[in-house]
Amino acid sequence: MKTVQLAIRNSENAQALRSLLLRDGTHKVYLVDRPDLDLDGVIVMDETQFNGSILPLSEPERFVVITRKGANLARVWDAGIRHVVFEDDSSNTAQLAVIAAELRLPRAPLTLGRIPVTNGVHHHARALPSLPILDSAPRRCRCGLRNAYTES
Repeated sequence: MKTVQLAIRNSENAQALRSLLLRDGTHKVYLVDRPDLDLDGVIVMDETQFNGSILPLSEPERFVVITRKGANLARVWDAGIRHVVFEDDSSNTAQLAVIAAELRLPRAPLTLGRIPVTNGVHHHARALPSLPILDSAPRRCRCGLRNAYTES
């Protein structure tokens, strides 16, 4: 599941975006007053929240900023944020910005049947089915005109 924190003051916009993200079944969405930077995932916030908070950003690719048209975006851009949506844009546009931000996030390593070590203890998921290894040595076909019409 992908985590998204919505720190949006406009409750109608927040609820509309939340509904879109929950609809696909792959997101956990939190409505927050102030984002928790220790929680993984994307953070969507108003420009007013951005201006008064968490600078400098160590992971600007995680952020989507919602701003008004005509706003000075230099501060947002200088912070490294590349996902900006205007207040008048549809919730679908905001959803696309969230997905774009998710694509920029580093991917978690694949564990292939194993859960990472926690506190020095290994935890294992159920074993994956083993696949047979096929012999890749070429076999000679002994068919041809000489054998094609041979009766047994």
